[in-house]
Amino acid sequence: MNKIAASVIGIVAAGIVGVDVAGLAGVFGEPQYDAGARNIVTHPSQPARSVQPQPTITATPSTASSNAPSASSQPSSSTPPSSSPAPSASPPSSIFSIPPAIPVPVGAIPTSPVGNGADVTTIGDSVMVDAQPYLEQLLPGIVVDGKVSRQLIETPPVVSLLKAQGELHRYVVIELGTNGPFTAQQLENLMKQMGPGHAFVLVNTSDPRPWEQPVNQVIDQVAATYPRTILVNWYQAAQKIPQDFYPDDVHLKPQGALYYARLLANAILTLQRKYPPN
Repeated sequence: MNKIAASVIGIVAAGIVGVDVAGLAGVFGEPQYDAGARNIVTHPSQPARSVQPQPTITATPSTASSNAPSASSQPSSSTPPSSSPAPSASPPSSIFSIPPAIPVPVGAIPTSPVGNGADVTTIGDSVMVDAQPYLEQLLPGIVVDGKVSRQLIETPPVVSLLKAQGELHRYVVIELGTNGPFTAQQLENLMKQMGPGHAFVLVNTSDPRPWEQPVNQVIDQVAATYPRTILVNWYQAAQKIPQDFYPDDVHLKPQGALYYARLLANAILTLQRKYPPN
């Protein structure tokens, strides 16, 4: 399949509820790699990274009745349909101004924790796998559940297992969207499955594939309207560190993974202050 045909399929599938995104991801499949050695083999049909700079936007963490998408924004025509209100077509907002990247020696892992991770669980794909050793150092006790090529539609059993093992904690980070599209309703259903009492960090995606912007618009919408939820604008932050990506423009070199982990840790600490345990 040539690149044009593959892109058309990707864009069409991104707008269909219930699309077989596992099959779609096979076309634009996540590069296979060894998480230890960081050896990347990019998919031959994968497009080159091409993202447009967006202004830094600072928004207040959301509640159920605040930070709703602007009524003046128009929904994207490629956003997957949902029973929820149409997402904003404006750039995703951020809970804080994105800090500048700090050069980090390759392979360096921080030794000083910045907080307690005993009440934190993360669910993500291989980008989370990249960040795992750094998150575990920054937030000791954190449960990091990352898996290469994971998609949101595959995560309900993951949530059930974490619950059964007593590892689904009060503060939950959800980082999904690298490998395929989903609707606002699907994301909200996943969050509701976790039960009452949780507070969430949603992380949008930086991924040069057709579903990047539709996914980010869905995540921005849910972060703005779901109770006790804040957003990390990884799409925006990633543009500050292009040198810290591997050639696939998705996975992170060690210094990029540390920057990413610090960003998540900062958001988690913000969430803990905003929504302390009852």
